[in-house]
Amino acid sequence: MGNSSTRQLKTIIAVLAIVVLVETSVIAYWYISHGGAPNGVTQYVSTSHTIAVFPFYLFNQPISNDTNYSLNSTYDGSWIMTIQSQLAVSPTNLKGSEAQIAIAPEYPSENLSIPTIIVQERGDGLMRIEYYAQNWNNTYGLILYNSTSPSWMNENVTIKFIRFGPPAPVNPQIAPRPNGNLTILVGSTVVLSDYPVAWANLSMLYIYGLHGSLFTAGGITITIDRISPNG
Repeated sequence: MGNSSTRQLKTIIAVLAIVVLVETSVIAYWYISHGGAPNGVTQYVSTSHTIAVFPFYLFNQPISNDTNYSLNSTYDGSWIMTIQSQLAVSPTNLKGSEAQIAIAPEYPSENLSIPTIIVQERGDGLMRIEYYAQNWNNTYGLILYNSTSPSWMNENVTIKFIRFGPPAPVNPQIAPRPNGNLTILVGSTVVLSDYPVAWANLSMLYIYGLHGSLFTAGGITITIDRISPNG
């Protein structure tokens, strides 16, 4: 009888622990999805998953030396990133307000954090995604996607990189051979499929706007996951 009661007690404790864990996960998700970082950038990290929340006022400043945000985890294989924008723009400055996110490997200098993918979202609906394969002084960015539709304000942007070769060097003087394929979705629409690129790793985000940008609320949430080559 005593052993039976002990087993029942252990079972109850285990069930309660699971309930607490689930509730904690739900609360954390709610906090993230409702922009729970009003005073600065917040990262939520697990072994293969990163969520970073960037409040709106970070995009109201031009390029400077303090726009780099080092990820707590380096993604050096295949990965998928979702960019969810909830930025609110002042109606008086739609065209002049632009949020930019540079996705890159970590390096002492931002302009040498190459290869780089830059996502630009402007208040009047313009979206542009560019790719730099070598030193900025030696090349122009390759435009992977360009649109003037305002739909980006209501749709997530998903970037998926599937690596099939060893990592590319950081800051190459000459563009290396492709070592993976890039796919981009806006909402559920594939706008670029299996485009060959050279990529080093994903370990740094650079966040900034243009001089005069006027975002008034909201922010951008970035989610990154490791995936298998078949994912």
